[in-house]
Amino acid sequence: MAEDSTALTDVVDELKDASEGKETVEVGQLIDALDQRGYGPALAVLPLMELTPLGGIPGFPTALAILVGLLALRMLLGYEHFWAPNWLRKRTLDTDKVLKSVEWLRPVSQWIDDKLQARLARIAGPTGQKVACVVILCLCFAVPPLEVVPFATSAPMIVISIFGLALLYRDGLLMLLGFIGAGIAAFAGASYFLGG
Repeated sequence: MAEDSTALTDVVDELKDASEGKETVEVGQLIDALDQRGYGPALAVLPLMELTPLGGIPGFPTALAILVGLLALRMLLGYEHFWAPNWLRKRTLDTDKVLKSVEWLRPVSQWIDDKLQARLARIAGPTGQKVACVVILCLCFAVPPLEVVPFATSAPMIVISIFGLALLYRDGLLMLLGFIGAGIAAFAGASYFLGG
């Protein structure tokens, strides 16, 4: 198990705390809730939001891809803290949908916390992290055109989440699975758009 056996569940709880007690929640409030925990948790949890009820909101996967891409770029450039443009930070989400999404994520996060651990940590080291950031950026660019295909944006988001989990737990085996998943997603996407 990971050194912090509730690492991902704690992040989900932070999102819940940031959302409760109001009719709508700004994306910036969710970003701030994640900022103190670092890039791994943010890159693990945010992409999974696409699989929740929020993912059905038109334009949400693209906005999410922009946010995740910005985080990956800042991590690649060595910045410690998150940043997002004001137009994205000020975007509001219905609190009920956010809370339903968080409740959906909670058992998933508990299961992940129980299963993942540090393995092949050198692969998840600085070089692996930089390569993962480049791959994440490429996956984020693929999301907007995929919105026209039902459920297609889920594939790159799942792969991005795998990279985030690998960073969170320093799990090199999971990092390798992320690279394999990215290759499969790229091949499937190319085949679809090229009509093959």
